[in-house]
Amino acid sequence: MTTGTQTFTRAEVKESGNDGPLYTIIDNKVYDISEFIPDHPGGAVILTHVGKDGTDAFHSFHPDSSQETLSNYYVGDLAQEDCIVPKEDDFIREIRELKRHFEKLGYFESDKTYYFFKLTSTLTLWAFSMYLLIGYGDHLIAQMLSALIMAVFWQQCGWLAHDVLHHQVFQNRSFNDMIGDLVGGVCLGFSPAWWKNKHNTHHAAPNVYEVDPDIDTLPFLAWSDHALEFFASVPDEELAATVGKFMIRNQALLIFPIMTFAKLAWSIRSILFVLPNGQKKLPRKARVPVGILEQVSIGLHWTWYFGVLFLLVKTPIRIALYLALSQGGCGLLLALVFVLNHNGMPVLTREEGEKMDFYSMQIITGRDVRPSWLVTWFTGGLNYQIEHHLFPALPRHSFHKVQPQVQKICEKYSIHYHCTSFEDGVWEVINRLDQVAKVARRITNKQD
Repeated sequence: MTTGTQTFTRAEVKESGNDGPLYTIIDNKVYDISEFIPDHPGGAVILTHVGKDGTDAFHSFHPDSSQETLSNYYVGDLAQEDCIVPKEDDFIREIRELKRHFEKLGYFESDKTYYFFKLTSTLTLWAFSMYLLIGYGDHLIAQMLSALIMAVFWQQCGWLAHDVLHHQVFQNRSFNDMIGDLVGGVCLGFSPAWWKNKHNTHHAAPNVYEVDPDIDTLPFLAWSDHALEFFASVPDEELAATVGKFMIRNQALLIFPIMTFAKLAWSIRSILFVLPNGQKKLPRKARVPVGILEQVSIGLHWTWYFGVLFLLVKTPIRIALYLALSQGGCGLLLALVFVLNHNGMPVLTREEGEKMDFYSMQIITGRDVRPSWLVTWFTGGLNYQIEHHLFPALPRHSFHKVQPQVQKICEKYSIHYHCTSFEDGVWEVINRLDQVAKVARRITNKQD
C-alpha cells in the first residue's frame, strides 16, 4: 500500500493511462486501481472511471464495507483547489441525501419473503412446462405451449438473476453470486461473469456511444446518427458493410425478428466467455476471472435443456419447433424490455458523457414505463428504469416507494424525467430506429 502523501490535480488524474498508473477520484481522494482491475468483482466497468471522478458511481454500486478494500489503493489527495465545493451541484447533493434517507427508511433492505415467492413462482413455470411434456408430450399443441411457458420461465429467471447480481437480495455478496449461478447459469444459461462485465459497464455509462455495450449492436441495429460512421469505417467489399447497409436501412421493420435471436446470441457469448481462452481478445486488464462453479452451471443448463429436447420432445421437426419457440420467444420477451429501458432515448458522445454528472446521465438516458401489476411483473420491475439506475442495489419491491420523490427532484431541477405507457415506449423505439434508418438510406444512396 502506498502512503497517501501526494497531491494530485484533476488534470494529472485525467492524464493517467494504460502504460502507467490508472487513477480515479472518489470523495476527493485519488486511487491507483491498476493492480485491482483483475480482482474487481464487478468486472471491467471500473475502467470507465479511469481518469475521472468516480464518487457517485462508487457509492451507487458498492456497500460501505467496500471502502476498506478501496483504501488499499489510496495514493493521495486531490489538490484543494480541485476539490468539489458547496455549489458542487445542489441536485447531486439532494440525490445523495435522498439515498441516505431511503437507507434510513429501510428501503434498501430486501423482503426475503417477496423474493422467495418470486423464486418459487418462477420455478413453478418450469414445473408446469415439464408437466405438459411428461403428461401430454405426444400432442403438438402441448409441446408448443410447453415451449412458450419455458420462454416465460427464462425471462423471469433473467430478472431474478439481475436482482441478485446487483446484490439487491442478500447482504452477503457471495450468496447473491451463488443464486446468480443457479438462476442465471443453470436455469437460463447466461454467464453471471459475462453479464456483470457487460451490464455494469452499461450502468456506468448508459447510452454513451462507444462505451455502453448495450447500444453496440452494429451491423444489425444503429440507435443514433453517431453509429452511421460505420458506413465510412468498414470497406464496402466486406460482408459486414453489405449486411449492415441492408439491416440498418430496414431496421424499423426488422427489429422484432432480430430480437428473437437475443437469447441464443447471449447464450453463445456466455459459453465463449467462460471457456479457458474465452477472453483472450479482451485487453489483459479487462479480463474477468471465471470460477469453476460458473462453468459447471452453464454446462448443467445445456445438459438439462438438451435432455428435455431429446427425451421428451423426441422427433427432429418437433425438436426444431420447440427450440425455435423457447429460444426465440425468450429472446423477444427479454429484448422487448431491454429496448424499452434506454433505446430511443438520448445517445451521448464520450465528450458529452464526461461533462455530465453521473446522476443526470442515468435520468436523461432512461425511460420509465407506467406501472400496473402486469407491466411490473413482465418487466421484472425494470419499468422503474430511472430509479433502478440511480439506486442499483435497491430491491425491486421498493421502486414504487421512491419513484415520486425522484420525479419531484427532477422537476425541481428541470431535468427531463421520461415516463410513458408500454405501447408508447415501443413506438418511441421504432420511431428512433426509423429516423436513423432514413439518415442511413440518404447516406447509402449518395454512396451508390
